[in-house]
Amino acid sequence: MNVHQNETGKEAVNEYGRREYLYRYIIISAFFVIVCLVYIVSAFRIQSLYGGKEEVVGDGYTTRTAVIQAMRGEIYDRNGKILVSNKYTYSLIYDYSAMSKTYEEQNRDILVIIDLLEGTEYRAEKQCPFKGDYPDITYDVDVLKSATVKARLERIKGEYGLSEDASASDIANAIAHRYRMINEDEVLFTSEEMTELIRVRYEMDAMRFSAVEPYIFGEGFDIALVTAVRELGVRGVDIKIDYSRVYHYPGYASHILGRISGILAEDAEYYTSLGYPITAKVGISGCELAFEEYLRGMDGEMKIVEDEAGNIVSREITKEPIAGNDIYLTIDINLQMASEDALADNIQYIVDRSATIEGDLDGEDCDAGAIIVQSATGGEILAIGSYPTFDLSTFNKDFADLVNDPRMVYTNRALMGQYRPGSTAKIGMSVAALAEPLYLDGTLFTSSHKIDTKGIYTFYEDYQPECWLYTDYNSSHGPINVSRAITVSCNYFYYELGRIMGIDRINRYFSLFGMEQHTGIELAENIGVLGDAAYKQTLNIPINDKAWMPGDTLRSSIGVGYSEHTPLQISNYISMMVNGGTRYSAHLLKEVKTFSGETVHVTEPEILAKVEIEDAAYDAIIEGMHGVLSSSSDLRKAFGDFPAEIGAGGKTGTAQTSSNASNNAVFVSFAPLKDPEIVVACVIERGANGYNASWAAREILDRYFGIVKEEETPTE
Repeated sequence: MNVHQNETGKEAVNEYGRREYLYRYIIISAFFVIVCLVYIVSAFRIQSLYGGKEEVVGDGYTTRTAVIQAMRGEIYDRNGKILVSNKYTYSLIYDYSAMSKTYEEQNRDILVIIDLLEGTEYRAEKQCPFKGDYPDITYDVDVLKSATVKARLERIKGEYGLSEDASASDIANAIAHRYRMINEDEVLFTSEEMTELIRVRYEMDAMRFSAVEPYIFGEGFDIALVTAVRELGVRGVDIKIDYSRVYHYPGYASHILGRISGILAEDAEYYTSLGYPITAKVGISGCELAFEEYLRGMDGEMKIVEDEAGNIVSREITKEPIAGNDIYLTIDINLQMASEDALADNIQYIVDRSATIEGDLDGEDCDAGAIIVQSATGGEILAIGSYPTFDLSTFNKDFADLVNDPRMVYTNRALMGQYRPGSTAKIGMSVAALAEPLYLDGTLFTSSHKIDTKGIYTFYEDYQPECWLYTDYNSSHGPINVSRAITVSCNYFYYELGRIMGIDRINRYFSLFGMEQHTGIELAENIGVLGDAAYKQTLNIPINDKAWMPGDTLRSSIGVGYSEHTPLQISNYISMMVNGGTRYSAHLLKEVKTFSGETVHVTEPEILAKVEIEDAAYDAIIEGMHGVLSSSSDLRKAFGDFPAEIGAGGKTGTAQTSSNASNNAVFVSFAPLKDPEIVVACVIERGANGYNASWAAREILDRYFGIVKEEETPTE
């Protein structure tokens, strides 16, 4: 589906946005009504006890400040479809500074809370490493399988002055004596009460319960429990309104949306210096991290006055909370889903096809890849797919499997993977050769200049590489110009250009094209590498092999040398080629709006570099890339019926990985043929041949331009 909206489409999107804002206002309004009702119930009870006084000042009263958590901003796609929203829940917390003063009073309060929580699973039930009833308490070996729980247990033993081999019963008795559950030799509570108190007290110590670290009894409670807590008025107990993220397209865009979490210990100083409370949730990956400054809300504060019994006498909001801003990505979620599905289908197609081909290394080991869909101008990213992927909505549950998966599921291959570009580098080689004077045997090289290609490149006596046509068919491409060289992917042609240009000129231009450079995208990315003499010296290879040889330059000329790039770099570079020579900063952020809909930021296109491509050279390159799509039977299967009135171009790349693995498959494409709008770059690990990656690209172009095909997945 084309991401460009007509007037009707714009009206539909605007109407969708208005409905979305209305829906959110209703939810927030309902939420505040509920909170107000809770406060009214509490206030009514207080007023009946204190003659309707709203605030009491004097001896016996304490004042404390509570945080009013601000709402985190939400995430939308370019068309206003919500991708990530908030779900609000209630947590029961115990405030160290507001709790009863004596251990005896605290124990009674804790038992009241535990009785209230009957039928729910609270923290101590899930994380305490004890089982059994007092005094017959033993270790729960299942809970102790957690390295974190085990480490906390060892710390507690040390804090209580117990030996490393102390039993669970020893710890339980130490806790009971410290917190006055036993008076001399008299046990003050029933066995059931002792068991519960010991578990909670242990968890408080394990979690370092203090004035700066409240104890959370449990999370995810409903409004009925909130009301009951308020009515009981247990000293130090309060309700924290919390939220979790809701992913509206589970399993899609997971690598780019990212996650939120509590502040990590190593980041605590940084965030607290910015005014974050230590209990705040922050973005830790993806867009949640990259756009934290926009998404974060500013918490408010409430002054609470309590009497000696812990009853709340008055509440006063001293600092209003400010909701975080909403971010709108350049991603089109429909195109994103189509891209991820197409990538997965393409990988499965390669594996299935390999079963029909005799021999090994035909793609039977193919199991991963990445895809980028990008605007040809402006740098906007329309979709980023990485396979295998995961589901953010079940991330915590699936964490162990994700970490142990040898395919590195959590890695965003589109931004972090580094691959040889294969013959897709020949597009850049053509531009580099035509950009400034280059003489072949005294003749200026132009887009119409023909090189008489022979099957074997014999310039050097000790290194004579073959063109793929000679290797496969004992033939050559003969005299050809740059358009034809791109179309037939003639290695000999680019060996000659590369030899004359030299590695320094090649790398100078590829650096200009964005290789070994940051693309500008807001997420973490690798910058790849441009192979040269200095880089080769750093490799773990025999010392006698570290010198840069002429053959290294020839291999670099066809994209199978030491240079490696990310799929996004490849996409950005192809965008630069087909838009006439302007490299834009890649970006995911389209705009930022306040909760009320006011636009506070719009990302403008940023030009990072330019290269002059003369019209004749540009036309020759586009013509060559157009010819690629009909250059083999496999590409004709994928693109033979692509609408001529739109037109498209592409380039395959096949890059060797190792002697015992299939080659990587690289395919880049663009459309329309005139005034390109969209670029698709696909890299499939161990995909065997570049044309194998063309199916996913065709699927994306179909979706973008609204082309209907009879078959949604590739078949032989």
